[in-house]
Amino acid sequence: MKFIEIAFRMTLTAYAFVQFAVQVLWLGKWVMPRIMKSRGKSSEKSRQALFHAHSHASIYLNSLSRLGLVSFEFIGTPVKEPAVVVANHPGLLDFIVLLRDFPNAVCLYKSQTNNNPVLSDFVNVAGYIEGMDGTREASRRIIDECCQRLQEGHHVAFFPEGTRSKSNISVSRFRSTGFHAAIKSGVPVQPVVIYCDPLFLGKRQSWPEFSKTCNRMVVEFLSPIKIEDLKEEERSAKGMAGHVRKLIKNRLLELEEKQH
Repeated sequence: MKFIEIAFRMTLTAYAFVQFAVQVLWLGKWVMPRIMKSRGKSSEKSRQALFHAHSHASIYLNSLSRLGLVSFEFIGTPVKEPAVVVANHPGLLDFIVLLRDFPNAVCLYKSQTNNNPVLSDFVNVAGYIEGMDGTREASRRIIDECCQRLQEGHHVAFFPEGTRSKSNISVSRFRSTGFHAAIKSGVPVQPVVIYCDPLFLGKRQSWPEFSKTCNRMVVEFLSPIKIEDLKEEERSAKGMAGHVRKLIKNRLLELEEKQH
């Protein structure tokens, strides 16, 4: 009986993957390009396309809830003004969760995404920012592009770990590039805690593992932080990255203790 239940849940999970792919392809290849071709200023067209595309994030998350795959709990208040939004990265669902409350956000994405047949058109039409390749030139480019998007009124969302976390409470070292952009633009950083129990679409997880039960996801928006809010020794991109990482790590441990 347990085997049948897991097989059924795996089928639902496969359906959710297909739904995601169809929505993204439809938005990236048809809807967003048509909006971008309409009259108006480039920044206005980009914003309109983003809002339309990101409105589908709520539709998709609601679908996951109705299918019994993931239950969501949102805590705190998303910052309204332009800001750099940073979160830990336990699973592949994280960026969709962020888009639910930041409909005009642009995200940093890995260069390999340009070879992804589902996501490549979407990230390019959306004006997302291509991520690091390890060089100083790439870092400077990313900072400049982040500052430009922030000046246009967007949020910039990224996962400073650079890859998915090893567990639901582990947080790897944060890269400081996005924090440089926040300091240079004079905008706050909003830390977001994403807690999954158990993990859903985590690193090296098998399909039976993340399909065997309904996964609970807590998304908590912590208070925005500006550089002047920090101690003197933390008032740098590296210091800010370390401070935010510590906040997120401590809150994850609290949520884990509360859960168990």
